[in-house]
Amino acid sequence: MSIQLKQNDSDSDKSELDRFDQLMSDDVICISDSSDFSDDDAQPSICNDLPQPELPFPDGTVKLTRMSGENKSNDCVTLTDVVQPDKLRKALLTTFVLDMEWLKPHFRADTKLVIVQSYNPNVEPQGVLQSSDGLTTIVNPEFAGVKYPIMHSKIMLLFYDTYVRFVASSANLIEIDWTVMQNAVFIQDIRFDGSQIFECTQFGSTLAQALRDMSVPDPVVKQLDHMDMSRVRVHVVTSVPTSRARTTYHASAYGMARLAQITRQMRRESAVLREINPAETDVYCYGSSMGKLSSAYLRDFYCCALGMTWSEISRHTRHTFSSQDAERCVKVGFHTNDQGNSNKFGPISRMCIKCKMDMFTGTDFPSSSLHKIEPAVPRTLVHAKLVLMRTGAERRHGWMYLGSHNFTPGAWGWLNRQQTSLTYVNNYEFGVVIPDVCYETVFGRDSITWCGAKIPLPFKLAWTRYKETDVPCFSD
Repeated sequence: MSIQLKQNDSDSDKSELDRFDQLMSDDVICISDSSDFSDDDAQPSICNDLPQPELPFPDGTVKLTRMSGENKSNDCVTLTDVVQPDKLRKALLTTFVLDMEWLKPHFRADTKLVIVQSYNPNVEPQGVLQSSDGLTTIVNPEFAGVKYPIMHSKIMLLFYDTYVRFVASSANLIEIDWTVMQNAVFIQDIRFDGSQIFECTQFGSTLAQALRDMSVPDPVVKQLDHMDMSRVRVHVVTSVPTSRARTTYHASAYGMARLAQITRQMRRESAVLREINPAETDVYCYGSSMGKLSSAYLRDFYCCALGMTWSEISRHTRHTFSSQDAERCVKVGFHTNDQGNSNKFGPISRMCIKCKMDMFTGTDFPSSSLHKIEPAVPRTLVHAKLVLMRTGAERRHGWMYLGSHNFTPGAWGWLNRQQTSLTYVNNYEFGVVIPDVCYETVFGRDSITWCGAKIPLPFKLAWTRYKETDVPCFSD
């Protein structure tokens, strides 16, 4: 395939508390106009009252990637299951790692693909690259002032005749992420009608902004106007590599600050979360990479996960919310070195679990928060990125995040950084927050349900604290 380049244009003082409150304000990002990308020149009209087509997943569902050697299951999918190539007309895909030779056979030869990928801006140019047949477009997004350029988002928009399949996941477009590493995938099928313009929703506006942030061409983004997103109940949370100007004006739109906005909104809309008691609330964070953490960072993340400021939590608990409290309330899940060494797929799987030894041995690292997870498939490693907020005396209620964010400051950002030329957030990331989930253990089996439907997990809900002899699965 010939590709040619197209040119394309300290913690508790009052000031920090005030800034924290400002970051948790309820800004809404709006869709702006863009050129049309429809397959015909019809002028659409605004309409929401047409009959609904039958959709495979009209209300959203969570699946796991089916690992090599495992039997077929309703809980698991392959990339072919997700893509449905025989019905697919065109697709937008984003990925951190891309194996085009493996990917292309999953699509018909005449399917139009737009792929946003990570790249090295010191070697490759920013812009849009297109194949000579015009069917495949590669987008190298903007990196402004980023020391470590990472485009880590993993989403799909799959276009069929009457609907679009929205997919948010932790899986790259490479074979091992769909066969060897266990990943989590959110799927929702959304009605599509190129002759109609549907009412804009908060989900649609934040999704459109996320695509534009990743330099997705406007004609592709414009397709969102023709999607009826009225049944979508999940919330979009993104991260974007932020220059100083973006940090100043849009910091509340990204990372953990955006998560805080979402959790505050969920608290207003949910009777259970409205009266949340921090003394009865834990946050479980799992990722396949672990960054430079500290107790102060855990405290920031915990506040955002609850949608509360430090002072609000302190009033509820009747004592100052401390770093020690954060280490108790935030459980950081990560594979141990022994699990990495004993996994049945060997080095090809272990190399996808990232943790540097100097981060773990640092004086500020919150080692008491580390927990060992038990994968649902024995002797395998989990590549999914999940956050589980559980509240109540029995920790039965809460929400769940699923997407590309590892539990690292590079992915979720820093709340209290000074305004400098350094970035507020390092990576491009994308995920969804699933509201109002219920956690239960029935006959010894873990269960998560959302609107009555089961959510499969890649690990068991019972995490165990690291033993003194346990260390994380270190990167080479």
